[in-house]
Amino acid sequence: MTTPLPTRRRLSLGLALAAVLTGAGAYTAAAAPATTAPSPIPLTSPACPADLTQGEADGCVTQLQLELNLTGARLTVDGQFGPATGTAVRTFQAAHALTADGVVGPATKSALDAAATAASGTVDLRTQCGDLRTGATGPCVSTLQTMLNTFNAGRLTVDGQFGPATDTAVRNFQAAHALTVNGVVGTATKNALYTSTPTPLPSGAVDPTKVLNAAKSYLGVPYVWGGGHSLRGEGPGPSLGTCDGYTGSIQPCPANTTAGLDCSGLVRAAFWFGAGLDLANGGDTTEQTLDKHLTPITEAQRRPGDVEYFGTDAHNTTHVVLYAGTDPATGADMMYEAKETGTDVHYVGLRTGGYWYHVTA
Repeated sequence: MTTPLPTRRRLSLGLALAAVLTGAGAYTAAAAPATTAPSPIPLTSPACPADLTQGEADGCVTQLQLELNLTGARLTVDGQFGPATGTAVRTFQAAHALTADGVVGPATKSALDAAATAASGTVDLRTQCGDLRTGATGPCVSTLQTMLNTFNAGRLTVDGQFGPATDTAVRNFQAAHALTVNGVVGTATKNALYTSTPTPLPSGAVDPTKVLNAAKSYLGVPYVWGGGHSLRGEGPGPSLGTCDGYTGSIQPCPANTTAGLDCSGLVRAAFWFGAGLDLANGGDTTEQTLDKHLTPITEAQRRPGDVEYFGTDAHNTTHVVLYAGTDPATGADMMYEAKETGTDVHYVGLRTGGYWYHVTA
């Protein structure tokens, strides 16, 4: 039996693709990219206030914006510390365990300089880095994060820290390129990063073939209670889960040490990478049924790419599967499913009797 995931949402930090510049030591921009911006001044220069706050307008803010962009923001570099810059500062602070108050004081300056330095140093993963996995740090990880962002494999802040979000992005990339999904960046994954062509996330009308191909790429990934729900800010895709509310027979609970997907985590990943839709922003099955992109249909109206939820009513559900259509080899109706702890994502005969929904953009 599948038990409903407790309602938990975490906003993913660092949604932007970081630019990559070369440099050594504490990063200092050579020039502002916009002609209207004051020339950048290093944040630790005596010319900059001890605390940069909203309303500041000078080269110190130009430098601040350049460094924030290197670490994941998408700011217009104009030397004006306005609301957008304040939001980017708070996002950076929250991602680095700093007080998220929007004030750029000594601690924030130090962390930002270090993160920008890491992001600015590009290396060749194939020749300059060993295998990369959770816990790794430094320029190799920064380069990896930047490359993963170009493939839309994650929502990564480029900070040189191989944490849960980077692990999820690696697994997404591996799944999309028919590699062993283990979160370890070894030779095969590195080669694929350099030889594959990035493609944008799908947009527009939902193409069920792309959604089903995304689900298919996760076959063999372990079921994990809470996996795929951004509980640590990872974004869609295989991740560590949670032991909160876990009642499975496999003890001790493996969700805190195993990366994978639960049923709604699988459906979320399939529609994110197959259609560019983040259903319920990481919510559970019941929250997905309330997503604006879902329209109730009858079982007779089902077609490949539709979703079927099981529960006591249409908006009180505990399990979900993705309808794969009729298998041409067997003539049987099939589905993609992440069923329960101790099993993997699988492609099996369709079970009916649930509540059906069609997903549109």
